[in-house]
Amino acid sequence: MTKNNLLFVSLTALLLSCSQTKKLASTYTPVTVLSYNIHHANPPSQPKGFIDLDTIVATIKASNAELIAIQELDSVSIRSNKVFQLKVLAEKLGMHYHFERTIPYEGGAYGIGILSKYPLQEINAYPLPGITGIPTEPRKLLVAKVTIAGQPVYFGCTHFDFKNKEVKMLQARKLVNVFSKLKDQRVLIGGDFNATPDDESIQYISKHFTSTGNNNAFTIPVVNPKKKIDYIFYRPGRFSVTRDSVLSAHNYGSDHLPVVAGFSF
Repeated sequence: MTKNNLLFVSLTALLLSCSQTKKLASTYTPVTVLSYNIHHANPPSQPKGFIDLDTIVATIKASNAELIAIQELDSVSIRSNKVFQLKVLAEKLGMHYHFERTIPYEGGAYGIGILSKYPLQEINAYPLPGITGIPTEPRKLLVAKVTIAGQPVYFGCTHFDFKNKEVKMLQARKLVNVFSKLKDQRVLIGGDFNATPDDESIQYISKHFTSTGNNNAFTIPVVNPKKKIDYIFYRPGRFSVTRDSVLSAHNYGSDHLPVVAGFSF
């Protein structure tokens, strides 16, 4: 082989190697998720009626999350000074948002919501079942599609019943059924499930989705937490977890600690 030919082969191999490296790098897409029950932005150490949305904003910023599932939001209710809380949070964070009412409350509404760095598409809310004769608050599952680096991701936010295990089990079945229609899609779910990892409802969900964090990643109470009831679930095989933690230093703004997880796909 002549020197010119050898040089040509070497350069070709180098270019192919660079091209392959670039291709592999382009398949790595990170996304960070936060799930946070904000207690209508009323810090538990403060009196009723004291609302501190700026602390919630600071916590979300500290997490660097791009997808946020929020529970216990107020929308123009008297107790929260008639403020549309999710809209204010979205404006302060520069994010897209969708609020879903679960119950009317004090002239406004109370419910759950999604904040997203990415535009929200195909937004759907699914009422979660109850049991006749068992008093429960109406609950919902909120699902929105986002597109990240050209790839669809379905993001869910929910808040399960807190009183009855049978109701929670029915709601877990409903959640799995909703996402079973998206079985080939990337799915992320954040929420306050009001159930510990040994609860039947969490065990059932865990047959279909994987939870970030271990069973001792406690989220409540905020001081000396003893229970894990807040979760981020994901569809296995579609994501790799790059980090997960409970933001235990952020224990002022709510009666729940926020949970954060980083993913790549």
